[in-house]
Amino acid sequence: MPTRKAKKTTKSKAVKGKAGKAKAKAAPGKCSGWKAVLNMMPPGPSVLRVTGKCLFPTHGYKVTLKEAVPQGINPAILLLRKTVTPPTGFVIQTRQVVKVTFTKKTKTKYSKVTILPDGVTIDVHVVV
Repeated sequence: MPTRKAKKTTKSKAVKGKAGKAKAKAAPGKCSGWKAVLNMMPPGPSVLRVTGKCLFPTHGYKVTLKEAVPQGINPAILLLRKTVTPPTGFVIQTRQVVKVTFTKKTKTKYSKVTILPDGVTIDVHVVV
């Protein structure tokens, strides 16, 4: 009898360990690599471009960035709202990296961009 309990305990620990690793790998909608560039090169209107990448456990997710309404009290900080649309129907069961891009013609010289609801704030690199 004691040998069965020892095997059972070892087996259950191995299962827990595998489950913990699986959860750590599949973080749905984890976004990173955010960059913001304000191109002020002549001749013409300045263009702000914000880019990033989001990792999803399956294919079919869509990510968009839109200006938040209302904007914050500091006009030099642009607030963007990230929206994730989950897939519908059948999906490919492999990981997908979705590239996210936001582009805006502007006269404002932004210094930072905040992405909501993540609360990530990035500096804007100005190209003159």
